[in-house]
Amino acid sequence: MKSCPHCTAMLKVTGIGGKDRLACELCEFVHWDNPKPVTATLVTMDSELVLVKRKFEPFVDDWCLPGGFIEASEDPEESAAREVFEETGLEVRIEKLLGASAPGHGINVIILFYQGTPVGGRLEAGDDASAVGTFKPGSLPQNIAFPLHRKMISQFFQSVKSEA
Repeated sequence: MKSCPHCTAMLKVTGIGGKDRLACELCEFVHWDNPKPVTATLVTMDSELVLVKRKFEPFVDDWCLPGGFIEASEDPEESAAREVFEETGLEVRIEKLLGASAPGHGINVIILFYQGTPVGGRLEAGDDASAVGTFKPGSLPQNIAFPLHRKMISQFFQSVKSEA
């Protein structure tokens, strides 16, 4: 962002709230550059985890948890269920929030990780997926797209293992 969306003046780096931020000296607009909220859901079917193969960049053809951006005014749990349905064909009940994390490395999102249980639908690749599958801990694909997804999948299977 180079110019103010309100008055079109050039934005300048200004110290605000202890951080350097882009701001307009004319109309006092501040570009806060807040992270975008994202959901990712761990869905199990017969003790196997549902993963989708990415159809688009980044990480095309790698596997990941079903998920995506929360729409304006959408409840995060509704977003999680919607994204699972769009990518896997499964209707899910969101059971609980497992955690929230930021990937860092210049990726400006906050990911809300949920656990969901299928309550309907049929497992089939949806709009952003070229394939969908279910995997046991020992049969997980090597090419899981995102480090935080790998971490949550590992933690999830560890918690299931310790509960058994």
